[in-house]
Amino acid sequence: MVEDLAKLDADLRGSGVETLAMHLACESALESDACFSGLSKRCEFAVYALRAELLRQMLGAPAFVPYSVTLSTSDLLADFCGCRTLDGIRWTSKSTLQRASTFFDEAQLRRLNIELVKLLGGAHGDSPLGLERAEDLSVCLIDSTCLRANIHFPVDWVLLRDVALTLLKALQLIRREGLRHRMPYEAEKFIRQMNKLCIEMTHSRRKKGAAKMRKKVLRKMKKLLRRIGDHARRHRDLLEARQAHTRYSAAQAGRILARIDEKLDLLPRVIGQAHERIIGERKVDNADKILSAHEPDIDVIVRGKAGSQVEFGNELFLAESWGGLIVDYQLYGREAPGEGEKMHESVERIEAMGLPDELSHVVTDRGFDGKDHEAFLTKRGIGSMICPKDPERLKQRLEEEPLFGQTQTRRGGTEARVAVLKNHTGSRVWRAKGFENRARAVGWSVLAHNLQWVARRAREEQEGQRQHAPPKSA
Repeated sequence: MVEDLAKLDADLRGSGVETLAMHLACESALESDACFSGLSKRCEFAVYALRAELLRQMLGAPAFVPYSVTLSTSDLLADFCGCRTLDGIRWTSKSTLQRASTFFDEAQLRRLNIELVKLLGGAHGDSPLGLERAEDLSVCLIDSTCLRANIHFPVDWVLLRDVALTLLKALQLIRREGLRHRMPYEAEKFIRQMNKLCIEMTHSRRKKGAAKMRKKVLRKMKKLLRRIGDHARRHRDLLEARQAHTRYSAAQAGRILARIDEKLDLLPRVIGQAHERIIGERKVDNADKILSAHEPDIDVIVRGKAGSQVEFGNELFLAESWGGLIVDYQLYGREAPGEGEKMHESVERIEAMGLPDELSHVVTDRGFDGKDHEAFLTKRGIGSMICPKDPERLKQRLEEEPLFGQTQTRRGGTEARVAVLKNHTGSRVWRAKGFENRARAVGWSVLAHNLQWVARRAREEQEGQRQHAPPKSA
């Protein structure tokens, strides 16, 4: 750990990543008409944000509270982030760490990644960051996977409960400040009623006439949810009119109002979807289907694999070099394009990077196979190493093209690369909420992965030099 941090510290300083981070911070500040006197502090915080979040990714992306404690009790980690002074370690709050994690947006993180990849490819020299040789970027191995969202299994009637609970919790925050509209009883009783109906719905499927009972319970849930929505709407208007009489700031009150508005807009849609599927017994188109009351940008991804026939989340696309450096990535929202279209977009992004090595081969699994995709690569003068779906054609290529067999054997390591990036937090489900935050988390993870890749490559080269070094004379 000590050697890796020392190498990472030197790479951040020598690669120009820190300089670019400060440049990006100045750009965003000037766009928002910030005063010139504040640019130095913003640049200083940009360097801190870069180091603090990269270190958090290396530690497995812990929550901000335990990470704050860890950072404030370790001289090694505090030195790396610049938190230690002559008086000791400067305490870093969880709020500061959270702001650091969102300081750069997804586009800025992509620019940082591109700069690092170009440097490692030899754009500024043959031995970047102390490595013996630049990384070969002419061969690209690509794959895609599902980045699962942190949601429960999307059951139609459970969505009604999720909307109800969110509205009732917001309603409690308003009533706590003395803004009370007429209600028959407190919000806690509405919560108990909704939970009771959920229990009835769960157990009705085990009884005789389950379909009829489920329809009856759903009608009660719809009626209760509409009633909760009416109370939430009246309390929302009350908070908007009398926010100055509460302890909430304008930003805090605005967040509560936005939460209520979001769920009130969703309320008729979740009721309509549950009615169509349970009472009407009709299918709902994938494009119109609501999968989560809190994550509107996730999609249904059919994997067809043992243990994960269907997953709910976002499609993550990765492209790595032969040595394992992640060159390109993309996180998709609802209705992601097909595998072949993702490959087209990735090749165009890589060509637009201006890398020192031109693409010579693209290696994929059989999910990317297709005549149009083969023609796309041929038109650009790129060798196609796409695994054919046809077993006979696959056998023929393995026999006639030794390079094809070598690339397909190496492609197995790309599956591991995907798993390493997905599971770096110790869980297959990432805790980032919202598509924007998940895309940003992917950018941070790729940047941390590539910097660790440099440290590992340098360590391997040093070990190889020691093994081949002549023995010292006595």
